[in-house]
Amino acid sequence: MERLYISMKGEPTYRSLRSTFLIVCFFIGCIFVLFLVKGANNQLRDELVDRLMRGRETIEANNNLKMELSVITRARYLEFKTKERLGLKKPKEEEVLVLR
Repeated sequence: MERLYISMKGEPTYRSLRSTFLIVCFFIGCIFVLFLVKGANNQLRDELVDRLMRGRETIEANNNLKMELSVITRARYLEFKTKERLGLKKPKEEEVLVLR
């Protein structure tokens, strides 16, 4: 029984070049798709951050308006109670004497 040796150092065949080219194209395509998806993800993330910041600003403005409303309501309530219970009223400007 004789041994048969085949040398692998010969010219690459057309089939191996084609498969190598397809693999390289596949990886380049994957990288391209990866960059597209990453760009879309960054854009969506930026939009979400902007929306959250606007929501936070809206909540802060709403809280400030609630505080102002409570102050106004409290002042009106106190004025109403002083008129109702004590019969007092707010003096006019000409009735007030300012001492220095």
